[in-house]
Amino acid sequence: MTARTDLVRTLLAVVHTLPGLRPATPSTDSLASKMPWDLDAIAVDVDHELVEIRLVALTLPLPPLLRHAETVLRSTLDDTPWEKAFLRLVITDVDASAFVSD
Repeated sequence: MTARTDLVRTLLAVVHTLPGLRPATPSTDSLASKMPWDLDAIAVDVDHELVEIRLVALTLPLPPLLRHAETVLRSTLDDTPWEKAFLRLVITDVDASAFVSD
């Protein structure tokens, strides 16, 4: 394992706890079960100056979701080599369920 791989796993674990968001990946359950790695890792890029996480919104409105996600994910970068990196959260899609009102 590398520090970068560990960071990706940690960030994904945090994303999975965030209500209303999921990693943006092209995988389906049947495809994911055949892969020897976590396809959700495709949604995260880590560089020295930038950490980018691509997400799908499952609920609306976006601003409070992203503010909460940024706060939680930013704290995950503390005390790592990426603590000063720019954190970019990209909404690549909005799930159809976000448009269904209760």
